[in-house]
Amino acid sequence: MVRPESDMTLDTKFGPFLLTLVFVAAAAAGGVWAGARFIQPHAYTHEDFHDRLFAKLKLSDAQRDSMEALERRHEEENQAIRSRLAEANRQLASLLESETAYNEDVDRAIEAYHLAMLEFQKASVRHLFEMREILEPTQRETFDHYVTETLREYAN
Repeated sequence: MVRPESDMTLDTKFGPFLLTLVFVAAAAAGGVWAGARFIQPHAYTHEDFHDRLFAKLKLSDAQRDSMEALERRHEEENQAIRSRLAEANRQLASLLESETAYNEDVDRAIEAYHLAMLEFQKASVRHLFEMREILEPTQRETFDHYVTETLREYAN
């Protein structure tokens, strides 16, 4: 039996539409969650990088000891560079707070920060070459591939 138009309530007129909106919203939320969970790349730490790399390389005990000693030296150097980076950043922040225009002091502070960043990059690349020297030729191939692929991943 067909109801007269006046008997239809708001629920029966818009119910299917509202139900569709609920399903669309749930599907969108699920898609966002899945994309963030499964598609977005994982941010690896330095330790993650080393753990995954060392597992692939199958290091001998002597190689692992050498790598760990190298890592300790590299960490000490990195701490010193990070301190310089932090100081340069604080200096730049102070200048941005006190200066009213871009000037030579601001320029020097920016250059000091970039110089520390350059030191950090050079130290990291030197560290990779030092690690590479510990490896056997077949391990170097794996190492080179892993390092270059990781750099490319970070570039995307």
